[in-house]
Amino acid sequence: MGLGAIVDKLNRYEGLFEKLGLLLVIVFFLMVIAGFTDSSHVGKLMSLVLLFLVALASLIGVIIYRSLD
Repeated sequence: MGLGAIVDKLNRYEGLFEKLGLLLVIVFFLMVIAGFTDSSHVGKLMSLVLLFLVALASLIGVIIYRSLD
């Protein structure tokens, strides 16, 4: 099975991947909101860690995007 066949099979599920990505973003925002509204310090710390990881992933994505140009 070549790479083209794999890409064609994945393109068949393109709408599903978009919906899963949107669901992931919604769950992330709900987790951040739940963490900041939690009365303990653990929830706030969890939210800060999640926000840091997202910022780090975004920075890595921008660096990779710029290096491909």
